[in-house]
Amino acid sequence: MEVYVEDGKIVKVRGLPEDPRTKGALCPKGLAATQFIYAPDRLKYPLQRVGERGEGKWSRITWDKALDIIVTKLKQIEAKHGAEAISVFKGQAPDWGDSFQYPQRFMNVLGSPNLCTPGSVCHYPRVLAALSTYGVKTSPDYENAKCIILWATNPPGANEGGLRIGQIIDAWENGAKLIVVNPILTSTAAKADIWVKIRPGTDCALALAMLNVIINEDLHDKDFVDKWTDGFDKLRQHVQQYPPEEVAKITSIPATTIREIARTYAKNKPACFYDGNATDQRINSVQTARAFCILRAITGNLDIPGGDLIPNTLNFTDLKLADRMPKEVKPACDYPLMFQYRQLPLPPVIDTILSDKPYPIKAMIVQGGNPAVILANSSRTRKALTSLEILVVMDLFMTRTAELADIVLPAATSFERTGLTGYPAMRSDFVLLQQKVIEPIDEAWPDWKFWFEIGKKMGYQEEFPWQDVEEAIDEQLKPSGLTVAQLKQKPVFLPKHYKKFEGKGKFSISTGIGSSNLPSGKVQLYSEVLEGYGYQPLPAYIEPPESPVSTPELLKDYPLTAICWPRSVYVHSQHRNLPWLRNLDPDPLVRISPDDAQKRGIGDGDEVVAQSPRGSIRVKAKITMRVPPNTVAFTWGWGEAVPDADLNKLTDNVTRDPIAGSTSNNLFLCQVQKS
Repeated sequence: MEVYVEDGKIVKVRGLPEDPRTKGALCPKGLAATQFIYAPDRLKYPLQRVGERGEGKWSRITWDKALDIIVTKLKQIEAKHGAEAISVFKGQAPDWGDSFQYPQRFMNVLGSPNLCTPGSVCHYPRVLAALSTYGVKTSPDYENAKCIILWATNPPGANEGGLRIGQIIDAWENGAKLIVVNPILTSTAAKADIWVKIRPGTDCALALAMLNVIINEDLHDKDFVDKWTDGFDKLRQHVQQYPPEEVAKITSIPATTIREIARTYAKNKPACFYDGNATDQRINSVQTARAFCILRAITGNLDIPGGDLIPNTLNFTDLKLADRMPKEVKPACDYPLMFQYRQLPLPPVIDTILSDKPYPIKAMIVQGGNPAVILANSSRTRKALTSLEILVVMDLFMTRTAELADIVLPAATSFERTGLTGYPAMRSDFVLLQQKVIEPIDEAWPDWKFWFEIGKKMGYQEEFPWQDVEEAIDEQLKPSGLTVAQLKQKPVFLPKHYKKFEGKGKFSISTGIGSSNLPSGKVQLYSEVLEGYGYQPLPAYIEPPESPVSTPELLKDYPLTAICWPRSVYVHSQHRNLPWLRNLDPDPLVRISPDDAQKRGIGDGDEVVAQSPRGSIRVKAKITMRVPPNTVAFTWGWGEAVPDADLNKLTDNVTRDPIAGSTSNNLFLCQVQKS
């Protein structure tokens, strides 16, 4: 962005025309930046709870007192229960760049493995799939593609795709084939050459059927497969279980369409493939993403112009101090691939808080996250959070999670802090410094300052020696030869290199705590990495735990399959307090087909009650033919602004992906009736 400042106050923002991704466009959230920064309900000072949890009674305190209270309590808990009784939940809000390394560093030095994120239902299932297949998550090169698959995503409302929707449309207008796999007629599905209206939750079966067609019709890239992959013969044998005629019965997609999309993808090379967040929120999330990775690999679309690019890499100092974690300390839950990144899924940690098994967890620091709203079965999450001896929340606003806290701390926005960009895989050819443009409002602190100061008060002065974040970033950048001073002048663009695996002579795994070779230095179609952890080495389809097929006994009371409507102008549970955005999307909705609405006497705009086996919520009905019959699509994230519309009161936290811990936030059975 270009940011205009007068007398220390931001008065206007606009897009940056030279940004190669956006060409100067801004999303509604960007355009509403001043409303966000100067929102009247922003937290301004540290607060201490003086009433009962959730009662809303607070006393203003100083930062010094807040830190003293926190450190005193953490040391008491550590002395009584051990360091592992202290947990952290790091949300998306402060970004995933350098700001994520500081809580990781703190927890590693403390000796607690229980750092959690929402990664299990957003992004990390796809990371783990790529890591165990070819070592790193790729990003699509839309500009040069002849075929683009958008699977379970709608780029205009999504993070990565929203930046680059112009590239997708340009490629399509220049002749690239566009395939969209989504049960909903999204805005991109409306433009697609082929819209694949899949039965919700059956994505892995469709991907395996595409592999069946591509392999059996010899449409795979034989040269790449022979030279750069392991396990092709086992894969060939495995996918014979998924012929299009059988998968058509699972997915509700005609066998002719399955063959058409497989041939279109394989024959129109180079092709790229973006799979979105929706498949993360399933109990087979990693293996579904694995099937997508295998599709990229056997068609030879890895790291070629117009294919799926392996990020360029620079050497950086790893600030996490992962080797400081005592080897005998075990996480509260058994997700070893997630733990390599020094993060855990939160639902099983909630189990531990409620059960004290395998050991007690008595404290949690929540930074820029909202677990009381975003986790499946949110009522259970709130119960766990209220049982903690101390809950600390650092955020911009008094969220539903912050309402339950003992100490609430005011955070700085991205305009009030400096940081190193957090999503290098989204565009792998530059290094960017996010620059502070105004001083933090009132007593808000940037997230890095909190971790530096609490680290020092805990006695870790040597581990947190920096006076400000620029010193820390300079240390992080040192092996690359770059400096903060250089990046303040302009981003550093890296030269594009393709087929980087040829230069290295191998594919290698990039984990959160270092790098190692894949077992043979080749793409693992049959994953020895997963097999070594006791997981299935080849992806297989699993019927969702709650569906018309797996739980027909529920259909009498809950006959509708519920999914999530694509995002609009908001991000997760944020931004509904901003007037411009609320005007664009004012109400929590459930979209329902005309036939299903008529059966229930529901009119457009009526208030309805939605029920699942877990609970009920109230939302407004929107009648549309863009959702298929017997399916409803909820707008989600409204639990913060409208508690009665908290979708995660309906979702199930019990059944989880064995590798990532994902829950079915985006797929369950329900009933919808007029209020």
